[in-house]
Amino acid sequence: MGNDVIVIDNPLAKHYVTVIRSKETPPMVFRSIVRKLGFILGYELSRFLQWSNVFVETPLARAKGVIPNSKVIIVGILGASIPLVEGIWEAIPWAGLGLVAAKRIEEENGVKVLTYYTRLPDDLSEYTVVIADPMLATGKTIDTSIEFMKERKAREIIVASIISSKPGIEFLLSKHKSIKIITIEIDPKLNSKWFIVPGLGDAGDRGLGIDLKGYSIWL
Repeated sequence: MGNDVIVIDNPLAKHYVTVIRSKETPPMVFRSIVRKLGFILGYELSRFLQWSNVFVETPLARAKGVIPNSKVIIVGILGASIPLVEGIWEAIPWAGLGLVAAKRIEEENGVKVLTYYTRLPDDLSEYTVVIADPMLATGKTIDTSIEFMKERKAREIIVASIISSKPGIEFLLSKHKSIKIITIEIDPKLNSKWFIVPGLGDAGDRGLGIDLKGYSIWL
C-alpha cells in the first residue's frame, strides 16, 4: 500500500495475532498478548524516531552507541487500547502519555464518533505522536484523534494498530497524507456493523473482560 503503511512481517507477531483472533482466548490471556504486540509495535516504530550518537565507557573500553532524540507521546484510544499502550510504553519508556476517550456510534450509513474526553498537551509541535488503537476499522475514531493532534501542531503522527482494515487504511490516507500506519495484519473488509472481518470481534469487550451478553467474566 505504499511507504506510508508498514506491515510487520514477523512470525512471532503473526502467532500472537492468531491467539487473540481465537474466540476461545480468555480476557486475561487476550490482554497479555495485546501487551506483547504493543511492545513489538513500539520496537518497529522506533526506527522512525530520531536518535543521537554517543560514546559510553564500558568496564573495558569506550563504545559507540545511540540515545533517543525524539520527544514522543503515546496517545491511547480508551478503553480498548490500555494493554496496547502498556506494551508500546515498555518499548519506548521515555515517552509521555495522552488519552482520547471516544464512543463509536453505529448508524445505518456508517459510524459516527463522539469524543467526550481528551488529555493532551496544548502544544505538540516538538512531539512525535503515536496513536495506539488495537483495531483500525472504519478509521473514523483515529481520524478524529489525528485532527486533535493536528490542531496542536504535532510534528509527526504515527498510527499503531494490531489489525487494520483495507477500507480504514484507505480512508485515513485519503485525508492525511503525511501520517505513517504501522500494523501487523490487514484484513480485507468490514461487515454491516462496521467491524473488521475476519478481525477478532470487539477488542474492548474481549480485553476488558466482558462477554457478548455483557456479563463479567471472572478468571
